[in-house]
Amino acid sequence: MSVLSVIKSIWKVINLFREIFLNLVFLVIILLIFSGIALIKESQKQDIIPQYGTLVMDLEGVVVDNSLYSDEMYQLQNKIYGKRVNLSRENSLFDLVQKISQATSDPNINNMVLKLDNFVGADMSTLQYIGKYLDKFKAANKPIYAIGSNFNQSQYYLASYANKIYLTPLGAVNVFGLSANNLYYKTLLDNLKINTHVFRVGTYKSAIEPFIRDNMSDEARSNASRWLNLMWNNYLNDISAERKKAATQLVPPADKMLSELKSVNGNMAQYALANGLIDAITSEFDFELDVKIKHKVSIYNYQLKDEVEESNKEPKIAVVFVNGTITDGANNSNIAGSQDIVKQLRDIRKNLNKNNIQAVVLRVNSPGGSVDASEAIRSELETLHRYQIPIVVSMGGMAASGGYWISTASDYIVASPNTITGSIGIFGIIPTFENSLSHIGVYNDGVSTSPLANSSLTQSLSAEMEQFIQMNIDSGYSTFISLVAKNRKMTMEQVDQIAQGQVWLGSEASKNGLVDKLGDFDDAIDMAATLANISDYQIDWQKPEGSWFNALYSDMIAMMPKSTAEVFFEQIPEVKHIKQQISVWDKFKDAQNRYIYCLNCADIR
Repeated sequence: MSVLSVIKSIWKVINLFREIFLNLVFLVIILLIFSGIALIKESQKQDIIPQYGTLVMDLEGVVVDNSLYSDEMYQLQNKIYGKRVNLSRENSLFDLVQKISQATSDPNINNMVLKLDNFVGADMSTLQYIGKYLDKFKAANKPIYAIGSNFNQSQYYLASYANKIYLTPLGAVNVFGLSANNLYYKTLLDNLKINTHVFRVGTYKSAIEPFIRDNMSDEARSNASRWLNLMWNNYLNDISAERKKAATQLVPPADKMLSELKSVNGNMAQYALANGLIDAITSEFDFELDVKIKHKVSIYNYQLKDEVEESNKEPKIAVVFVNGTITDGANNSNIAGSQDIVKQLRDIRKNLNKNNIQAVVLRVNSPGGSVDASEAIRSELETLHRYQIPIVVSMGGMAASGGYWISTASDYIVASPNTITGSIGIFGIIPTFENSLSHIGVYNDGVSTSPLANSSLTQSLSAEMEQFIQMNIDSGYSTFISLVAKNRKMTMEQVDQIAQGQVWLGSEASKNGLVDKLGDFDDAIDMAATLANISDYQIDWQKPEGSWFNALYSDMIAMMPKSTAEVFFEQIPEVKHIKQQISVWDKFKDAQNRYIYCLNCADIR
């Protein structure tokens, strides 16, 4: 037998084992899927909980506009691993308020308990929208009670809507103020001998500052201080109105707070009681006796009634989500994939008559992203306009930079008073590693027919290439402000004065002419109906089709349990910030290295 024959025989054996292994893996996946489906069906049969008594809003994790994870997979996770707290859970805002709305008119629900110890938080616009529905619940003569061991600022904001707030004896109310921080890498990049070539337009375009500075510029500090203080005042005004106490009593200046805390020997619970932040100090057992809770139903087990079967005869308002950083590709957690969003808009346009869609509400909650990806969405919205379909933008927690770029294709913009918006500017960043490589003895050399052709990350940019990129960035900025000027009926000079990368809260943006109305998602729906001249309509919540594998992968990720230490580590602001920046630059693949992104908008605590 020849050597070649032996090699062929060995290869056949290896290939056989490879095929067997892959088939076994595929079989295990199939078994897991069918076992999961069976467990879900079993849990749905066995865990039918009576829908009456006290509705307990025991939120875990965060509230987002549109979660890609299914509740069924969270149920399956509990079946497999046992019930455990999931601080990374994503809760859909609109599912949540629909449940509160249904409970408001449900005669079987008597009252509500807010049990928020495991609620990580949400942006101010989201909290206000939930609060609106909590107020409606109370207005129906259904009391709300809140109980907690330690209230963070998001938790306390919702708790302030309760008729009565209880705190456990060793608990605390941690309401101190807001902060917005960044990590800066200039010295690190210098030490690594990485050259960072920055191109930007906008005095306040601070997204690039972490790569060229070791601290915040005066311009960025001034801009951030303005809107952050305004947001904090809005927070104080809201909790003051709900608690019917002066904001200065609830949250006094730091020196007075420390003095009053000292008078109660540092006891945070007694301090909260003395200052009117809470109404009573008690154990959870005594709380349930005091409130007279007989039967509890978790917000997660409270089922929405089946909606009326959709009819193509009834007009529809389609709701399309732009949730997260805008990039090319598919939607993912905290990623607004232009490919999926464009497909949704295109399908709406192609099936207008078939589905009887009369208007579109674009729900934007994004700090921006790639110019190419943002323009793909804006262009598709503009095409939809040709079919006389009204487009209303509902701005969530933020609609900045690229989030505002896509909003320029709308007929009407509704923003929350606390929406972070504006940041009309553009930048590009190209790192080169020639000094890093030369430090270890690696060099780049060669020939080219033009200075523009000789571009590489392993050598410095030529003067011609730098000029070329800056001209491209300048052109992008000009396009941005011209889009804004056309949509807002302003001159480019007027837009430039409020652009330059400056960030505005919704209330400021309204005064500056960047939005049409201060309100929430419901106001955007009402305006869409008015513009479409319809009164009876259904809301068509658009969901990306997604691939079978991506859907399975997302749900499997949601199922994977995390240790308490891992979850705690992920909640550290600096860790979250590093993960965010790594994710952003990993996803950014703009063909011309142009980005409309508000990096410092998203890190508020």
